[in-house]
Amino acid sequence: MAIAKKITINDVALAAGVSVSTVSLVLSGKGRISSATGERVNQAIEQLGFVRNRQAASLRGGQSGVIGLIVSDLSKPFYAELTAGLTDALERQGKMVFLTQGGRSGEKMAQRFDTLTAQGVDGVIIAGAIDAGASCASVRRRRGCRWCLLPAPAILTMST
Repeated sequence: MAIAKKITINDVALAAGVSVSTVSLVLSGKGRISSATGERVNQAIEQLGFVRNRQAASLRGGQSGVIGLIVSDLSKPFYAELTAGLTDALERQGKMVFLTQGGRSGEKMAQRFDTLTAQGVDGVIIAGAIDAGASCASVRRRRGCRWCLLPAPAILTMST
């Protein structure tokens, strides 16, 4: 069985009767493209089954559209809800979430942080490791990646 040829932006441009840069503008939502041209490009994308390569787009545009999320323990309801909420919010902004579980150790979180930044994510959200800040800071300095640290949730007890 032969492997199907991967559809490229060039194929879409040819099918729509436009330039590659016009297809790129339609995909990015930038530039002044007439609605008729945009519709023609979108029809070609649909007919050909074109799937945008985020890695290739990030080489040109400098952003991958992917945010890394490291949580300490997905089995805990707090982190499951946090993951669902962040994923929904980021997807509404056109971002994708690359999720990994890092445990509570700062060292493990730093390893996951290093892996995510090596994959070219635009930023990393770290949730739940108390000592992750210092460990991840050195990786961040090397990689220049934006990040946000969400400490573990506080548990308050009251004696009665």
